[in-house]
Amino acid sequence: MYIYADILIITNLYANFFLIKATARLTHSPIRNGKCVFAALIGSVFSLIILLPELNALALLAVRILSAVMMVITAFSTQRRQELYRTGLIFFFVSFLFAGVEYAFSLLDNGKHMLWFNSVLYVNISLITLVISTAASYVVLCLFRRFLDVNNLFDGDYTIIIMNGSRQISIKAICDSGNNLTDSFSGKPVIVCGRSSVSPLFEGKIPAYASISAGTETIGIKGWRIIPFSTIDSSGLMPSFLPTGVYIKNNENGKIKYVEAYIGISEREIEHAIFNPKIISD
Repeated sequence: MYIYADILIITNLYANFFLIKATARLTHSPIRNGKCVFAALIGSVFSLIILLPELNALALLAVRILSAVMMVITAFSTQRRQELYRTGLIFFFVSFLFAGVEYAFSLLDNGKHMLWFNSVLYVNISLITLVISTAASYVVLCLFRRFLDVNNLFDGDYTIIIMNGSRQISIKAICDSGNNLTDSFSGKPVIVCGRSSVSPLFEGKIPAYASISAGTETIGIKGWRIIPFSTIDSSGLMPSFLPTGVYIKNNENGKIKYVEAYIGISEREIEHAIFNPKIISD
């Protein structure tokens, strides 16, 4: 069988992109498409080892682990070390699933267009077959993630700890799957809080709604964004800021989880902070 380097790179780039996207979906990790493409390209370059003379098992294992580590670090560089470990394990799980689906599709023609060498699977299949098999794997993983989200019980007593520089506050919080606010630039979720509850972080210097102009990305203070929102009875623009750190504590079991999220300031005074349960699901 002839191996075409351009087909090898392109198909691996496409497959790796969905591998990373699926991993991000399973772990509820925000990721930019630029990072995703770059990480996928790294994995594609490593696939060129199929063109090298046969390597021993130890060398292959080292190369595959290095490839996966570089992809995960590149794609999820904003995560803390502990979260990166978990994301890496999920990435390996997703990779095995995708590889299994691709292998199954390749067997439809008795493996005539398939080559396994140096731990790299080269499948000379049509574009439509590649798209269908990859999309099928992604849909299965998304349904699996949705099943986990629906069946996880997050009702309970929570506290959100927000840090901004040297200041820190704690706010009672509740889960609400209806809060689907995200920052369109970074993909980070938004935790909605009342104005008075977060004002101690800024000595009361919170931007007024009247000063916000539509289409403005920031509002004069570093770290702030304007995020459009819509509810049943209202819509508008919500001032949001990226704090130094955000932790969600489950007061019933004492578990504390670090999350990357913006803090949105509600025009209506609300007693509790509101967050989507997806950001604390494992």
